[in-house]
Amino acid sequence: MNKKKALLLATGFIFIVSLVIFGFNYTDSAKQNESGNIQAIEASSVYPLMEKDWAINYRVKKQRIYVENIIPRFSFQGNAPEGMNRLDGYIAVFINGKWTMNANKSIFILKNMSQGKHKITLQLKKKDGSDYGIKKNIYVHIR
Repeated sequence: MNKKKALLLATGFIFIVSLVIFGFNYTDSAKQNESGNIQAIEASSVYPLMEKDWAINYRVKKQRIYVENIIPRFSFQGNAPEGMNRLDGYIAVFINGKWTMNANKSIFILKNMSQGKHKITLQLKKKDGSDYGIKKNIYVHIR
């Protein structure tokens, strides 16, 4: 058996053992009632979206900026189901402090950017236009 196969088998074995251990710890942390039945533990209902949860990938190509937003628990469609702790809305895009567009999708392109350095501010907004208070800045140099 070569080294790659041995490494793959060892990794698979460690993964399976981890799943078994996690499964036992998970059931041990559940509450048992008097009859011995396991009951679920109630979790906190609201986990606020914070700036650190929002990741942005972008690429500058000629006079275009390709932007991808990864925002957990955020919906651009405006139809997030109740009880799912999801936020609805859009991203307001500002270039050098001036509003440019509203992005209704997680991926968008900024076209026809002028040469020079630019500060692009992205703000999460609610469907009604009010602010979530979460924003990110990107600094780019168009050549």
